[in-house]
Amino acid sequence: MGQYYAINGSFLLEPALGVQRYAAEILKQMNKMAPAYKECLRLVLVLPETPRIEEIRREFSNIEVRCAGKSRRVKVWEQVCFARFLKKEKAKGICLCNTVPLFSKGGLVCVHDIVFKTHPEYFKEPGAWHEILYRKWMYTHAFHKADIIVTVSETSKKEILEQYRVHAGQIYVAGNGWQHMDRKDTDETIFQKYPKLTKGAYYYYLASLAPNKNLSWILKNAAGNPDKIYVLSGKPLGDDSGVEKLDNVICTGYVSDSEARALMQYCRAFLFPSTYEGFGIPPMEALCMGAPVVLGDIPVLHEIYGNAAYYVDCDNADISIEQLLKEGGREAPETVLSRYSWEKSARIMMEALTK
Repeated sequence: MGQYYAINGSFLLEPALGVQRYAAEILKQMNKMAPAYKECLRLVLVLPETPRIEEIRREFSNIEVRCAGKSRRVKVWEQVCFARFLKKEKAKGICLCNTVPLFSKGGLVCVHDIVFKTHPEYFKEPGAWHEILYRKWMYTHAFHKADIIVTVSETSKKEILEQYRVHAGQIYVAGNGWQHMDRKDTDETIFQKYPKLTKGAYYYYLASLAPNKNLSWILKNAAGNPDKIYVLSGKPLGDDSGVEKLDNVICTGYVSDSEARALMQYCRAFLFPSTYEGFGIPPMEALCMGAPVVLGDIPVLHEIYGNAAYYVDCDNADISIEQLLKEGGREAPETVLSRYSWEKSARIMMEALTK
């Protein structure tokens, strides 16, 4: 039957944010590939008890799906119920979302970035030291105990090798894809909700208060260009962000993938002045919708997007985006999109598991 691997599927019960989306898309591809690998791999998807279990079994019909214990807190379930399942079943774990049971060994773990190690200054909230300590402990365990380490970019791999004692051959690079956006419909009703929005006449940003996302750059640029419209989607930012003082900024809150497609398709440019990323998927989603992308000038974004993007100084928002876009000379988005797919990344993992 082959090596027995249990996939931590708790991410399927969480909102489809960055790492959860990555894990879900990789799992979909693994499900498609599973019949071809059945002689050498036994894959079981393990989740907390959930009323959605039959729906999940139908979606992942080529992989056995099982429940193991119940807990509303994912961290507790991973460290107790999933770890107990691995020990009882004598299985190795596959963990795709930066976390791993601290008392298990072997298997595959995907670490998207090590920001808690490299940039602890980003985490200044009261009590954040608990999360920093937990993550550092988890990273150390993963890098010392896992058979296979996956990360999402060569830049992230380089950081891991610089910070931990890991053999380079143990780390596989399996980047993000963009095909999930290509499968969605475009919901243009978002423009009816915001009459101030004119297609082709606004800059778009998926908002976050995480320090590395550099929201302050967006707000400073918006303040310096009051004749331009800026659209921010994502988590409500609150009054302390400064958004409420800017009449040319429209905050939509969370939007569906279909609404995001529309906002990306018709934006003048997609803005992503991030100061740190493991990969940086939103610009790839925007590229797939035909939007010009303006990115922070950091190594990982150059690695992924090369000459298909425009770059800005993350510390200097006093620029004209319009002037930047007039420079032209960018490579076609296909130069980036052709290099990345969920199928390619899942194949890298499946091949690694068979070795």
